[in-house]
Amino acid sequence: MERLSITKKLLISYLLLVVAVSVLSVVLMFPDQKKTMHRDLEGTLSRVAYILSSDRQVIEELKAGKFSESLCRRLDGIHEMTRDIIDYIVIADDNSIRLYHPDANLIGQKFSGGDEINALSGKIDAYVTTEQGHPDVQKRAFHSVTDEAGAVVGFVMASTSTRSIEAHEKEMLVRALIFMVISLVTGLFLALGIMSTIRRILLGYDPTTFARMYLQREEILDKLREGIFVVNQNQRIIYKNLPSKSYVTGEDLPEISPLYPGVRDSLKSNETTPWQPIQLEDRSFLVSMVPLRPMENLDAVMVILHNRTEFVALTEQVTGLNHVVDALRTNTHEFRNQLHVIAGLLQLDKIEEAMNLIGQEWTKSSAQNIVRLIKDTTIEALLIGKANRATELKIDFELRRDSYLPDKNKFLTSMELVKIIGNLIENSYEAIGDSAGERQVEFFINADEDGLTITVDDTGCGMTQEQIDKIFAGAFTTKGAGHGYGMRLIREVVEGHKGYLQIESELGVGTSITVNISAKNPASVGGD
Repeated sequence: MERLSITKKLLISYLLLVVAVSVLSVVLMFPDQKKTMHRDLEGTLSRVAYILSSDRQVIEELKAGKFSESLCRRLDGIHEMTRDIIDYIVIADDNSIRLYHPDANLIGQKFSGGDEINALSGKIDAYVTTEQGHPDVQKRAFHSVTDEAGAVVGFVMASTSTRSIEAHEKEMLVRALIFMVISLVTGLFLALGIMSTIRRILLGYDPTTFARMYLQREEILDKLREGIFVVNQNQRIIYKNLPSKSYVTGEDLPEISPLYPGVRDSLKSNETTPWQPIQLEDRSFLVSMVPLRPMENLDAVMVILHNRTEFVALTEQVTGLNHVVDALRTNTHEFRNQLHVIAGLLQLDKIEEAMNLIGQEWTKSSAQNIVRLIKDTTIEALLIGKANRATELKIDFELRRDSYLPDKNKFLTSMELVKIIGNLIENSYEAIGDSAGERQVEFFINADEDGLTITVDDTGCGMTQEQIDKIFAGAFTTKGAGHGYGMRLIREVVEGHKGYLQIESELGVGTSITVNISAKNPASVGGD
């Protein structure tokens, strides 16, 4: 039996996920939509009954015991406008005799059902029942009609038949099924697109085939007679094949090595050097230096060592090997950026976000803004994680478009930024909590030659001036005993860099916290 390729497994898994999500959405959402429909329907029926029960002409003519033709025509017009929701509008006097009904043949007859008693008794002004009417079971909204003295002179009933309700429910179910089909079709096209993208990145190869090719080429490099190793601009050896390990030892290329001058000159000139004889210990080699910068944007040199006596016979093999290495590095380069992002998320324990990045296209506008404006990869990963957490909490997280953070700033290290940003944003999430109003957190950061500014605005519960004073005194937290260390850590970083912390807040409106650092930090310039 033929084994499924990884791309096909991804396709099948993605489709199964879409099916599961679609089915669950229909199963979980349909009952709620059904309840909402019934609630909205009852509200509409009650509103119509209330409006008609308050109508001056209806009250006067109920007291007179007969409806005029003009009133009946007006009621017919109201019924016609609401026919998609309301099947029957009935107005009866205090003896339950119908003075208005959409079916003129029923006017003058006694109201059927018996559920109008509460409306006529005056005990309950408005209520909704489900009762057998004429000609079918109906959901009915009643409202008493009273005169100026408060005496009940009749009632208004607006109703919808259960057959109409069932038709609306079927229509909702059909829409849900259509949504599921559209989701499946969309998921299929997206899955095919992802599979096509993967194949294009892998030059048309299946990932399993590509991995096998990579291992095969590694094996080829180790089986060659030539020694091949790569030295970067810091003279550190970043790759060795198996034969070169017997010629070159250690992790760095020492300055006393005969190879050192050639590697240094090749890095400067960015030109491949021709084969040259060289003596390593008691063995004679031909050596060539191949800069990798033009192909990989990498300041490194590949050094090829060949036994001098075998050079002529193996020239073609060496030439072919160079092409193999070049192609291998070109093919693997496309994966680095994605792996860096995933590695950053995993280091931050954001496993779910890393899996989402692997399984779907990167289309969220918040993530695009973060990647575009934040160049410090540590903070970039942190903000992406916080943005995803905001989505889970149903909070609108926004990175201001005038924000910018370079990969290295002159004021704070990445770890110090993590302390400030992580605690400020998390505190904003805590402040918003389960509030039902506007749920928004806006984040701003900017670092230039003059200083570094961080601002977090939220629409949370807000604070009093007394609470703000306690924060600056290091003695306040909204989370109970054992908490409050976040703001303390922020204050320690800010005070340690002679910056300032500003808090503006209003109860029930929200809070704005600004951190500004203008004193340059030599440690942050050099990296973390």
